[in-house]
Amino acid sequence: MQHCDREFYNRAARILLHGVGLSVDVFSPELVDLDSALEQAGLRPDYWEVFEASSAELTRIRRALAPTPCAYHAEGVWLIDPELVSRFPWVEQTRRMARHAENLGAAWINHECASKQFAGYSFGTYLPPLFTRAAAEVTAANAVRCQRVLDQCFESTASRPAPLLLLELPPLTYFSFGDLAPAEFFVQIAQAAPCGFVLDIGHLWTIWRYGQRNGVSLDSFTETFLEAFPLHRVIQIHLAGLASAHYTRPPIAPARPGSAKIDPFSGESNRRDAPFSHDPNKSDVPLWIDAHAAPVPQVLWRLLDRVLSHPGLTSLKGVALEVDTKAVPLIVEEFGELRERSAAMDLRTDSASKPRPSHSQPLPSSGTGVLAELYGTYARVVSGQQTVEKSSLEPLSQNLNREGLHQYVRDYLPNELLHWGGDLEDLFPQVSRTLKERGIRQQEFVRFWFRQPYPAQDAYDFFDIKLDRWMEFVREVAPDLAEETQREVTVLQRLHAELNHGAVPSAPRSWETS
Repeated sequence: MQHCDREFYNRAARILLHGVGLSVDVFSPELVDLDSALEQAGLRPDYWEVFEASSAELTRIRRALAPTPCAYHAEGVWLIDPELVSRFPWVEQTRRMARHAENLGAAWINHECASKQFAGYSFGTYLPPLFTRAAAEVTAANAVRCQRVLDQCFESTASRPAPLLLLELPPLTYFSFGDLAPAEFFVQIAQAAPCGFVLDIGHLWTIWRYGQRNGVSLDSFTETFLEAFPLHRVIQIHLAGLASAHYTRPPIAPARPGSAKIDPFSGESNRRDAPFSHDPNKSDVPLWIDAHAAPVPQVLWRLLDRVLSHPGLTSLKGVALEVDTKAVPLIVEEFGELRERSAAMDLRTDSASKPRPSHSQPLPSSGTGVLAELYGTYARVVSGQQTVEKSSLEPLSQNLNREGLHQYVRDYLPNELLHWGGDLEDLFPQVSRTLKERGIRQQEFVRFWFRQPYPAQDAYDFFDIKLDRWMEFVREVAPDLAEETQREVTVLQRLHAELNHGAVPSAPRSWETS
């Protein structure tokens, strides 16, 4: 058994069986109200996995939901970034994760193996890593660093050990780059880091849909993936909805800054089923992407059954339905179905079971500088500034879904910047109207956003980034509107801070040292 596997098993053995739970946001829907609705339906979850919020909110939720166990879904420590250590306050952010896990009493911290920031560029939703051995090596090294800081934060806490860091299989929003299969990418990470993994069923479907261009059926792809993926490292399984990108309409009046109101059905239902063995090259396979507000299609329920029956899941501690932004009646319905399907489920924790041997060997790193340059090219390509054919990404594009990349650049990304998490025309109606009258189109703001990198200095907050960038844009294209825009930005930032950033309790002394 490899050293990393041995350390993983030692850590995983300290985690109690969690069972069947819900992965949730504190506000969407309001978590205490959701708990009441589930209790009325006789469907209390075995555990809650709570998405990032302020320490004050997490402490409130922990008290309200006691004694049900909680796990933590973090964000903002971009572990795939080769410049994480050199250009980002990663230690401070990791300590913040530790405080949040402490607030919840969480046994694990889950983080997407993806990023919303790299090379000085910011995005509203996750982009997958470059699937290469060098990128896997950097991700593993960052995961090891992160776990060490978590361990240091909990050294003075005798009540429980540090939470185990988990990396989640990332979703594909239409495309990916790389010369390594995603399953093999995680094998490389497992060989170099003792972290656990989260296997997301919907993300697995998107990897099949947008990463397979040779006519492989979902049935065949799943069999190959499960045989290659290091299933012995999977601590948790996620299940969420899939839907077309237009499923989420721009918010008219956000419930709170930075969060969009969701229309749960948008005139279509994704419960129509894509056959399990469809060819991904055929046009009748829907262009679904990860969408937590959407219903779970039947193809994912069947895929979940298949994954749960695999004997390689020897460390599984929990299965969670992701329901942030989903309508409460639909949550109750689907959690009931998950309960029924999981009634006979064996959450295996056989720590004596050994992983299947891997025949792949990690390759020597080409250097973080080279990889950082490649991620810079990645950001420019996906933002439409550079073509794949004339870039250093061309050797990593053999399996690229080029139509999907074009759709992301043309439609998805502009919608993300202009409408997602707060529609600019709704937030700044008069300024937007004046700019439009002057012939300044919104698309110019998208070009401005990616015109040059803005290296991250603080914790990631897409709404704050959006407000800052909008202020800079108005100051450049219409300086006479800058004073009015600044007043509106200041009000929105203050409201956002009041609703989203509570006071942080004082941390143990060990959290203030490196």
